[in-house]
Amino acid sequence: MSANDALQTGPAVSWLVVRGALVVAVAIGAAALCPLIGWQVAAVVLAIVAAALPQTFAAWGSIGCLVIGMLISEPDLGRAMLAVLVVQLIHMLMSLSLVIPAGSRVLIAALRPSALRLLVVQAIAQPVTVVVMAAAQGSAQTLPWAAVAGAGAVVALTATLLMRASRRTP
Repeated sequence: MSANDALQTGPAVSWLVVRGALVVAVAIGAAALCPLIGWQVAAVVLAIVAAALPQTFAAWGSIGCLVIGMLISEPDLGRAMLAVLVVQLIHMLMSLSLVIPAGSRVLIAALRPSALRLLVVQAIAQPVTVVVMAAAQGSAQTLPWAAVAGAGAVVALTATLLMRASRRTP
């Protein structure tokens, strides 16, 4: 390589952007979903710990704080939809934080598959959330059946994916 050779990559962001986005996502979720200040503070503190030390998995504690906040308050469709989005976003950002080393830069193109997965899952999960919330408000007996149907769907999807994976391996 000579002195005038250069390596060019696409646009990139610092590792701090991913970890900062994790803290921001938790803070927004805590403010919108937790009615008690103590749970909001706990969620954000856990997010800061997760951003500083991803190997602690503290962001999942933040998700727990959000869930507790949801359980404390009355059911609401808008809050349920926001919870579905925020929890997946926290999970995605925490997973990325685990594999992006401190001090590194990440190509935006490398983040594209994660963003696409987020959009696909949300395109499926948000309508399901609306249906489940509508059913839960319509009849108290509908929610257990929705849970059973959802569990059955997860089992069927898992079995299908496992069968396809076993066919592909030689």
